[in-house]
Amino acid sequence: MKLRVLEKYLTGLGCWLAAPLLLAEPLIAPTAIDWLLDCPFSGVVPLDPEVVARTQCGQVSVPRDHAAPGRGRVILTLTRVGAREPLNREGVVFIQPGTTSGVPFALQLTSRWESLATPAYRTLIDRYDVVELSLRDLSQDNAVEQAAQDMEYVRGQLGEAQLSFVGNADATLLGSRYGSLFPERVTRMVLVNASKGSPMATGVEQLLLKDASSADANGCVTRWLGDFLAYGKQPPASARCLDRGAWE
Repeated sequence: MKLRVLEKYLTGLGCWLAAPLLLAEPLIAPTAIDWLLDCPFSGVVPLDPEVVARTQCGQVSVPRDHAAPGRGRVILTLTRVGAREPLNREGVVFIQPGTTSGVPFALQLTSRWESLATPAYRTLIDRYDVVELSLRDLSQDNAVEQAAQDMEYVRGQLGEAQLSFVGNADATLLGSRYGSLFPERVTRMVLVNASKGSPMATGVEQLLLKDASSADANGCVTRWLGDFLAYGKQPPASARCLDRGAWE
């Protein structure tokens, strides 16, 4: 009889101990991002091994229509080059080149930033992740709206409170739309070579630049993009690369 009482006691004790484990939150919250073991890079463009070593590639499942999540999902690719000093990390920079190539632009841009070795770019390389998210076909109806929602969705999945954004050419439309929808989520935004008459986001800290054909103008873009992203420093009105007419 005493043995049966002991068995009941141990069984009840086991259930009591297991209950908190079943209710406990996981140490790492699950996300919609599926990180890959290796990045499927092509060997066409030589890459900086140190940058490659800090790079993660993955796939993320986003709603086909963010206004109606039940209508299916779309798989996008994600590339993240981690900060060189993760313990001193300050944030994340989302980048969009406005064109496509065989190698993620995040790796090419980060390698370029490392080669510049200025204080601003050292700060960006050391303390910020650089993230590139593949885009939907922006020529389709409502595509920019959905792409902006994609970026916001991924920001949340990454656990970032805010993001900075660098967009070139057609990708400036995405940056402007994101800034209009989620101004509180934007740390700083740099838009390069925006089309005249493009809609402008208000209430965000942003810099408008144009990349001219001359080497002097290209150097101007490089300098002020870094200084603005790292420190929020705006160029003088006399800067040759300052875009004064994109939204006139």
